[in-house]
Amino acid sequence: MEQTTKRVAWVTGASRGIGRAITLKLAETGFAVVASARSNNASEVVDKINVDGGKAVALSLDVTDSESIPNVAKTVMGQFGRIDVLVNNAGIVRDQLLMRMKPEDWDTVIATNL
Repeated sequence: MEQTTKRVAWVTGASRGIGRAITLKLAETGFAVVASARSNNASEVVDKINVDGGKAVALSLDVTDSESIPNVAKTVMGQFGRIDVLVNNAGIVRDQLLMRMKPEDWDTVIATNL
């Protein structure tokens, strides 16, 4: 179990877009970064950070599975001993007029974004 005094940031939705940019910027400014996304989607950004001399790990997390969140938090605490910053960035879009949106799409957007 590795402990560090480096500040630790956990970013959800870290694989693309704003989450990816936030993850890279935090690593650039000296944070150890836990990049979480569905499946292994955050592994590319983590590989880039580690190759560039930073410290990052990818952890699979689906934020709609509320029971998995404490498990990921325990993993982060076990590896780093702390969480200084949480960037809760995970989110999805199902672009559609509300009156045309399928109920299951609405439910998925709400479950992910809230």
